[in-house]
Amino acid sequence: MGESVTAIDALWVILGAILVFMMQAGFLCLEAGVTRSKNAINVAMKNVCDFAVAMLIFWCVGFGIMFGSSHDGWVGATFFFPEFGADEAYWLAIFFLFQVMFCATAATIVSGAVAERMPFQAYLLITLIVSGLIYPVFGHWAWGGAYTGEPGWLASLGFVDFAGSTVVHSTGGWVALAAVLRIGPRHGRFVAGQATKLMPAGNLPMAMLGVLVLFVGWFGFNGGSTLAFDTTVPGVLINTVSAAVAGVMFALLLGWKLRGFAEVLYALNGAIAGLVAITAGAHELTVSAAIVTGAVGGILSVLASEWLLKYRIDDAIGAIPAHLIPGIWGTLAVGLLGDPARLDTGLGWLAQSGIQLLGVVVCGVWAFGLSWLLIGGLGRLIPLRVSPEAEEMGLNMAEHGARTELFELLDSMRQHEERGEIGGCVAADPFTEVGQIAASYNRVSAALDRAVTRTQVIMRNLRDGVLTWRSDGVLTALNPGAEALFGVTARDVVGMPVDALIRTRIPAPGQRRELRIRTAAGIRALELQVSEGASGSEAEFAGMVRDITDRKRVEEQLNRERELAQVTLASIGDGVITTDESGLVTFLNAEAERLTGWTLEAAKGLPVGQIYSLIDEASNRQADNTARQVLASGKPVVCLDTRLLVARDGSQRAVQDSAAPIRSRSGYTVGAVVIFQDKTQTRELTRKLNHQASHDALTGLVNRREFEHRLQMMLLQPSGIHVLCYLDLDQFKIVNDTCGHMAGDELLRQLSTMLREQVRNIDLLARLGGDEFGIVFCNCKLADAKRIAESIREAIDDFRFSWKGRTFSLGVSVGLVELDCGGSVTLGDALGAADAACYAAKEAGRNRVHVYQPDDRQLLDRHGELQWVPRLQAALDQDRLRLYAQSIASVADPTSIHHHEILVRLEENGRLYAPGSFMPSAERYNLIGRIDRWVVRNTLAWLSDRYRCKGSGAIDTWSVNLSGASLSDERFCEELLLWVEQASLPPGTICFEITESTAIAQLSTATLLIRRLRQRGCRFALDDFGAGLSSFAYLRQLPVEYLKIDGAFIKDIDTDPINRAMVEAINTVGHTMGLKTIAEFVETPATMAQLSRLGIDLAQGYLIDRPQPLETLSDVRVMPR
Repeated sequence: MGESVTAIDALWVILGAILVFMMQAGFLCLEAGVTRSKNAINVAMKNVCDFAVAMLIFWCVGFGIMFGSSHDGWVGATFFFPEFGADEAYWLAIFFLFQVMFCATAATIVSGAVAERMPFQAYLLITLIVSGLIYPVFGHWAWGGAYTGEPGWLASLGFVDFAGSTVVHSTGGWVALAAVLRIGPRHGRFVAGQATKLMPAGNLPMAMLGVLVLFVGWFGFNGGSTLAFDTTVPGVLINTVSAAVAGVMFALLLGWKLRGFAEVLYALNGAIAGLVAITAGAHELTVSAAIVTGAVGGILSVLASEWLLKYRIDDAIGAIPAHLIPGIWGTLAVGLLGDPARLDTGLGWLAQSGIQLLGVVVCGVWAFGLSWLLIGGLGRLIPLRVSPEAEEMGLNMAEHGARTELFELLDSMRQHEERGEIGGCVAADPFTEVGQIAASYNRVSAALDRAVTRTQVIMRNLRDGVLTWRSDGVLTALNPGAEALFGVTARDVVGMPVDALIRTRIPAPGQRRELRIRTAAGIRALELQVSEGASGSEAEFAGMVRDITDRKRVEEQLNRERELAQVTLASIGDGVITTDESGLVTFLNAEAERLTGWTLEAAKGLPVGQIYSLIDEASNRQADNTARQVLASGKPVVCLDTRLLVARDGSQRAVQDSAAPIRSRSGYTVGAVVIFQDKTQTRELTRKLNHQASHDALTGLVNRREFEHRLQMMLLQPSGIHVLCYLDLDQFKIVNDTCGHMAGDELLRQLSTMLREQVRNIDLLARLGGDEFGIVFCNCKLADAKRIAESIREAIDDFRFSWKGRTFSLGVSVGLVELDCGGSVTLGDALGAADAACYAAKEAGRNRVHVYQPDDRQLLDRHGELQWVPRLQAALDQDRLRLYAQSIASVADPTSIHHHEILVRLEENGRLYAPGSFMPSAERYNLIGRIDRWVVRNTLAWLSDRYRCKGSGAIDTWSVNLSGASLSDERFCEELLLWVEQASLPPGTICFEITESTAIAQLSTATLLIRRLRQRGCRFALDDFGAGLSSFAYLRQLPVEYLKIDGAFIKDIDTDPINRAMVEAINTVGHTMGLKTIAEFVETPATMAQLSRLGIDLAQGYLIDRPQPLETLSDVRVMPR
């Protein structure tokens, strides 16, 4: 093959080898410049020696493995320990010289990544592994046929890597990554909880020179890889330069954006990244593609650097971002951006890209995997990183014993520090930079010595105390001031623990601590402040001690007064804010903090208008600040109106405030105090009370009071037509009695919801009480109101209420009355008319709508009954009922009168009203029970007085009527038994009359009461017998003594044969059962004669006598009330 190589081609390859060898110098300058000066010699030494190791091991085995005759495409089998003496081997020698430079380059990449912490010996062994095994094997797979023409298996697939983006740079990058992960970061580089520490570069200009040298070397790296000086060389070199400058610019710009300044290392590594990226395709990419490749390489190098910092992977010079990542990208770019025709692999674009990716993956698995295992094994044999002490000292000295003038200076300074020589001097050569530093050190030492002398003089005369102690807490010195304050001498206490002197734990540096020391002069209050001194010296810590006894006395007095004031202000339920004369807040109490939303810390020093902002409720505008008014006028301000306080979060509260000036002793205004009360809760409570006062608690509807108030307002309007509606539920009592009041309440709530849906939004709906509701159809015609009322009735009629498995249906009686506003209709008239109409609906059969008409007879009667209700209540309250008596005579001997019936009259304005006027109202509106109680109690009292007055003489029988309502009242029955017992009347004195219909309706109750009262000597009469046409079968179940035949049969008995027959039948039955009969309404002698012929026992009526007041009876001693 040597014979076919021209001299110019051979010369070009040799020149390329020389240029690539210069890259070793470039790497040396770059790594020595970027690392710290104390490690620069070590880094340079590694770059020199790794070339030597790589050269030797590559000559021995590496070249043969990589370029020998291929064994199935996996490894070379010839050219081990090659000799180059023969003429025919001159091209092999040139080829070897060129390739050994590439091998050294791959090994050198590792040195920069592990700089400053890997031992020199371990690095040389890794270089041996890379040069003799890792690089040659993968090189054979990709480049094995470069000399023999027998390609490796990867090249056979079509893998293209022109000058080694993957073969050289990625291989070295993978090994560098494995080594960095194995040995870890430099000490101090990454500290937990702190930002990443940037290690200072020792000589950046040298690093820049190194990059430029690498730039020149790459001409040989890429240009020489043509292995011939042909027409492709210029294009290769142009692509190399284009990619490099693109990498520089894009890395510089991205780093500028990320860091905010032009980061030097990003620009330098960007240049290398561009060069590495173009290396794989420099021979076939276009110039534009080369620029893109270099630009992306530069960008990836910056991003990779940031990624390494994020995950705390310490690459000392950025070798991994500059070689590994761009190498991967450059290899892939061959397939992505290259022209398949020019590549001449026979593969299409997609297939070529796949093969390129395969090569990248294979390189990563081989280089990283094998180096990870081998370096891990090596770490079991020898240390992979230097000791912490050596790392701190620097590898120049630790690894090579290379002492420099700077090191000598630092060593002298360290000795002075250890011996405590403040005024010590070092040798200073005035003609070197280090000598000038030494001279400056000598001048500083002399000045420090003079300053220490002055300080010692000051310390001896200082009234404050000064203590010094070591890190172990042993006291080393104290000045005379400290001796006086503690009452000790330095001779006695030096050498003892500091905490024994201060009698407390030593505070941390920068802290202050108060001490209470008992001395011969008494108890002193001292303040100790600790500061750090010289580390490791006798004065590692110092303490300044001051006598604060007088100050503490004043402070304690002020604190007592302040605490008293603060407790007072905190205890006040009102908010308190104080300001200075400028209106800036100086204090807020706890209530003010709560109301304003500002804490004292946040509000202190801010304008009071910002903290205490008020809005006028009426105008919704900003109100004058009370504190500002006081500061402007100097006079107190009291605001009676409530205003809105705007809190910090924007919420508003109603407050009432006042303010007063704060004056100095001289009378000047030095601030203002604002006191304000939170009225929000009071307002809310008032609102709730107003709502509760005007709404029904169960249904939430308007209650009767509010309903009547609003109705009154409507009636007072000058015009308008409304319709008042009363609703009274039918069958509601059944639900209450069957299921309880909880069910009744739930029913009312559901019906209220239904009614809300039925009425219009402008209508007024209210619950008036119990099961009654009221509606005012506003501005509504009667016909429309009737239609709505009918729809409400139908809705309630269709409604079914379910409770615990039971279902109930209801009805509603509705009364409507049309209201014509303008003052002609009063509230009482409207309510009365609506109630009467509702009653008429009930009387007409319930579950219907009745419209009020002024001439409606039924409503007039109802109205009349309603009128009697308040009159009856007043009569009962004012004791205006009067007792009357009417005689009951024997038919056989009308002059024989021993039986009387007690009757009642109502006196009003001097006029007496018969029972027929007011009894219907009393029965309908549940007042009959009160009347019965009044009559029975007064009658028994009168009879008791009369009995005691007449002694044991004969006493007549007195009949008293009992209503059905009273009989159904268990309490009344029990009270009646008690009253009868208390009266102690002779048997037969009292006869209670109950109507036939009442007795039959409440047969069991009436029978039980009759029997119990008969045991107490009372008699009973069945009143109005025959009126109800009840079965005579009930008669035998009622143990009564008298049958009072209804007057309807008696008054026409002399002319009406049917009535006569009825009376005769009743009399016969009564006598058969042993009862006496009494005829009512006996008003004529003919009637009396007929009664005599029929055998009636007793008669009562105007023929016998008219009812007389009890006061007219001659034997009355006292008329009860």
